[in-house]
Amino acid sequence: MAWRALLSALVFGTTLLLPLAVGRPAAALDEVLILSRYRSYTGANMLPRGRGHPGVDFAERPGAPVLAVADGVVSHMIDSAIGCGHGVVIEHAAFARWSAYCHLQAVTVDVGQVVARGETIGEVGRTGSTSEVPHVHLELCTSPCESHGDGDFTGTEDPLAIAAGCYDAAQAYPNEQLVLTFPVRCLHWERWR
Repeated sequence: MAWRALLSALVFGTTLLLPLAVGRPAAALDEVLILSRYRSYTGANMLPRGRGHPGVDFAERPGAPVLAVADGVVSHMIDSAIGCGHGVVIEHAAFARWSAYCHLQAVTVDVGQVVARGETIGEVGRTGSTSEVPHVHLELCTSPCESHGDGDFTGTEDPLAIAAGCYDAAQAYPNEQLVLTFPVRCLHWERWR
């Protein structure tokens, strides 16, 4: 199956170019691989998980840039040996929301730093409980958060419910409502056809 080849490429670092559409036609320009959705019972490793997932896992190679999903201010860092691993939380004050990014190999921002949508805030990694599959775990929280364990949806919302897709520097995003973009760069399949 194609997903097994992709997971192998992500874990072992081989190059693999495939059209990976998420709920879109294969001809779509913007494509990402979502390994585990909000409330999913499937882990990033494609194996069953015991309880629902409180975020969304986006596949990417280790060291790839992690992007801010919206404008905000870096609220705090996360550093735990299990669960989230190394991470960062960004406050979106105008909307009373926080976005948490987990499993980072490196964080490239500082607490109090103002960040813009699409700005690199870290690098994809395998820290914490990642099942050895490199990815970024994104959570959308209604209060300052660290990261929630599986099955704990308290103060979380589905990030994909308000996602506009891949970040596009040429696109204007609304200021009157919170709209997120994906935390990883998207494949632009047209380049590879």
